Amino acid sequence: MAAAALVVPALIVSAGTASASTDDIVTVANANLDHHACDTNSAGEQGYNSSCTGAGGSPENWCADFVSWVWAQSGYNVSGLTPAAGSFGQYGAGLHPDPHVGDAVVFNYNGNGYADHVAIVTAVNDDGTIESIGGNEVTNDPSTSAAHHDGPYSGAVGDSSYWGMTISGYVSPTN
Repeated sequence: MAAAALVVPALIVSAGTASASTDDIVTVANANLDHHACDTNSAGEQGYNSSCTGAGGSPENWCADFVSWVWAQSGYNVSGLTPAAGSFGQYGAGLHPDPHVGDAVVFNYNGNGYADHVAIVTAVNDDGTIESIGGNEVTNDPSTSAAHHDGPYSGAVGDSSYWGMTISGYVSPTN
């Protein structure tokens, strides 16, 4: 009987997602502002998933790497997500029109697994604008781009003032 009592707590600890919160997502994203693809992240490791080496040993376009890494660090399930921004359009329950703090905002999603960009919603303001933090921003070169705070900008699905891209929708992280 004592052995069984020791197994149960280990299972609870290994699950790790019961305490995941959107506040954790914002905290982790903020802790990595201005970091680059190969910088030491807030967990003390290099980069964000395959951000530093995914392009044949060089930095890849890493916006999706950043968002999935932040979600994972915050205790969320990231199964099925890849270094492609479009993988967020096929994750969990898929795209929805209303932003929530901690969601991924997906830009220019074509419905077939391709999107131009993804970032993390860090604020939803009373006037309908949102703020976000995204990886692979500021420059067009993945090796010099950084995690950057953007906004406020319109959170409405459709045309956006955000880099002239269309907001295709939002995806909520799952436990």
